Amino acid sequence: MQFILYFFLAILLVSCNNPAQDSTIQEVNSEEEINGIGETLSRQYCGSCHLYPEPELLDKNTWKYSTLPQMGYRMGIYGDISRQSLIEKGQGGRLVERKNIYPHKPILDEEQWEFINEFYVKNAPDSLSVPSLDLKSDLSGLKVKTPDFHISPPMVTAIQYQAELKQLFVADAKADYSTINILDQSLSSISTLAIPSPISHIEFSADTILATLMGGFMPTDNPDGSIIKIFKVNGQSEYKGFTSLIKNLQRPVFTEYTDINGDNLDDIIVCEYGNHTGKLSLFIKQVNGQYQKKILSNDPGASKAIIRDINRDGLLDIIVLMSQGNERIDVYYNQGDGNFKMENLLMFPPSYGSVFISMLDWNQDGFEDIIYVNGDNADYSMVLKPYHGVHIFLNDGANKFQEAFFQHLNGAYKAIADDFDKDGDLDIATISFFPDLIRTSKEGFVFMENISKGDSILFELKSINQASTGRWLIMESVDFENDDSPELVLGSFTGMAIQGDNSGEYSKRLISNSPTIILIQFDQFN
Repeated sequence: MQFILYFFLAILLVSCNNPAQDSTIQEVNSEEEINGIGETLSRQYCGSCHLYPEPELLDKNTWKYSTLPQMGYRMGIYGDISRQSLIEKGQGGRLVERKNIYPHKPILDEEQWEFINEFYVKNAPDSLSVPSLDLKSDLSGLKVKTPDFHISPPMVTAIQYQAELKQLFVADAKADYSTINILDQSLSSISTLAIPSPISHIEFSADTILATLMGGFMPTDNPDGSIIKIFKVNGQSEYKGFTSLIKNLQRPVFTEYTDINGDNLDDIIVCEYGNHTGKLSLFIKQVNGQYQKKILSNDPGASKAIIRDINRDGLLDIIVLMSQGNERIDVYYNQGDGNFKMENLLMFPPSYGSVFISMLDWNQDGFEDIIYVNGDNADYSMVLKPYHGVHIFLNDGANKFQEAFFQHLNGAYKAIADDFDKDGDLDIATISFFPDLIRTSKEGFVFMENISKGDSILFELKSINQASTGRWLIMESVDFENDDSPELVLGSFTGMAIQGDNSGEYSKRLISNSPTIILIQFDQFN
C-alpha cells in the first residue's frame, strides 16, 4: 500500500516565501475597505507558495482558533508561545531551522496580520455543509471473512501479497518496534518478524523482502528512515536477518523500484514525506551496487509516485502526489541521462488533505486518467469537509486533466478501481480513515458500483456491516486463487484519537473489538 500516513499531520496553510512588507496601510474607515485590504494581504501572504486558500474552505471557529494561529507561526507571529517550542530536537530541528520554516522575525506587521485574521473570520461560513451518503447494504454474493489472526491493538501500517509464495505480509506498528506478520492463504499466521521501526511499504525481490521503514511513527523531520532487505539464510525457508539498503531518509512513506534510466539496474524512487521538510528522491543504482541520490524535490509531503511514459517518448516519467500544504500532482518528464523536467498537472487547496492517486484509462480513449483521493483530516482543521472524497480527472490526450466526477466521502483515504462485479466497466472500492465514525461508521468502506450511462459517470454507493468494525487505514488488492477475480484485504489502525469521541469510549471499544484485517471477496458478486 501506499501509506501516507497516512497518520501524517498535514500542515494546512504554509507561507514559504517572505513577500515584501507593505510599508504602510492607509487609514480606513469602512468595513468594505477593511475587508478589501484583508483579502489583498491574504492573497499576498497566504497564496505565495501554494494555491490560495479561500475563506469558504473552513468554518469561522476553525479559522480563528486553529488554522490562523498556525498560519501566524509561519509568518513569525507567535503570540504567547515560544518559537523554539515548535521545533523538534536533533537533526530534524536543524533542518527546519535551515529552511526558516518559523521566521525569527515577523514577515508582516501586527496591523497587517489583524486585517488577514478579520478577513478570514468575517468571510468564512459558520459551519461547513457536508452532504450525507445514501449507502445501500444489498451487496448480495459478496463475502467478508474475519480471520482468527489478531494483533491487539490493531495498528496495521502496510499489507502486501507475495503471489509466488502465496503469502500475505501484514506490517503492524508497536510502541518501540514493529512486526511483519506472514500469513498463509487461509490467513493463518506462519511467522512473525521483529523490525526496528514502523513500516510504510513492502515489496519483494525473489525471496527477499524490501521494507521501507519510516524511522518515526509520529510527524518528524529527523532522517531516521531507511530501506532494508530482509533475507533468508543458506536456503532456509524462514527469514533470519536484514541489512540496510538506503539510510537517512526523512519519514519515507512510499517506494517504487524501477529501471528509470534504461541500464538494466533497478533504481529506487522514494517519497520522503517528512513533516515540515522532506524530499522526493531518486536513487540511481550503480554497477558496483551502490546508489547515487538525486533530489527531485525538496518539498515535504511526497506521498505516492507512479511510473509511466506519460508523453510516449520511450522514457519513463514520474508522476507524484504532493501534500502537506502545497498540494498538487506533478510530473517529472524524463529527459534522459538522469535529468528530469517538472511540470504541474493539478493543484489543490492546502486544506484538501491529499492522500492517494492512481492512473488508468477510465474512459477507454487510449490515454490514462487520474483517480485522486483526498481525506487526510489529522491536521489543524479537523472538521468534516464537503470536498473530501474521490475525484476522476480525464486526460485530454495532451496530459491536461479536467475533473469529470467527484464523490464526497468523509475522510477518504484510498480508492481501487477494478471490474469487481464483472459487468464490463470499472467500479471503485474505497476506504476512509477519517469517516464520521460516531454517526456513520459504515463510511469506512464504500463500494461504488458503476452504473454510468453514456458520458455521465454514475455510481451506486454500497457498504457492508463489517465496515463499522474497524478503522481502515490500509486496503490492498489480492488474488489468492490466481483466477483474475479481485479480492480486497483491509487493515485496521486503531492508534489515533477519534473526532467527536470526547469521552474516549468509542476509541476504547474499537481498540478492544476491531479485527486486525478483513478479507472481502467478490467471487459471487452480482
